[in-house]
Amino acid sequence: MQQFTKSHKAEVSACEHCGSKENLESAHVHGRNRNEIIDLILKDYTYNSVATVDIERFEDQFKDEHFPLEKSILILCQPCHKNYDNSVQVNDKTETSDEQESQGVLSEAIRSRTDYLPITLDPGDPELFKQELLVTKLAEIETTYKDGRVETKKWNATNFAVSSNILGNLRSRPEFRSGNWQDKDIVKVHVRIKRNA
Repeated sequence: MQQFTKSHKAEVSACEHCGSKENLESAHVHGRNRNEIIDLILKDYTYNSVATVDIERFEDQFKDEHFPLEKSILILCQPCHKNYDNSVQVNDKTETSDEQESQGVLSEAIRSRTDYLPITLDPGDPELFKQELLVTKLAEIETTYKDGRVETKKWNATNFAVSSNILGNLRSRPEFRSGNWQDKDIVKVHVRIKRNA
């Protein structure tokens, strides 16, 4: 999987949260880490708490379960990766410490949802995407929901400027803001340049 994620990281080439190109790392999407994927696969091979599985078949299924990589892997810079991993502990604390929360001990940052919505671009390099968007002024936003539904909307980018931040612009949309995308059961977003309007 490291070879696949290395290629994916090179293709995305920027932090999917803040857009930084420095110190990029691959992070498993919450709910899709290695152990959770292993448990998901072994469920079909387990009887009376004993798992019997063909290792080669297991390896193939393990790889397959990661694809498309966008559903399992986020490309994040080191600080965002650390914040993302810490948000799992934060969410656990929030679920088990209602008394602390009611007393205002937990900060607003902890009470807020901090998971990152996976957003991918086509072309994958944010700078190349920006260059093309500045020319075409039109893109397509494909939103995938937990129930499998896919919704496509046009992005008329006539106000988009050279100084604009692609990922920042997308994450500032009301439906993609932290808390809102979780409430709407959005799983991921893919944005592609419309070359032939």
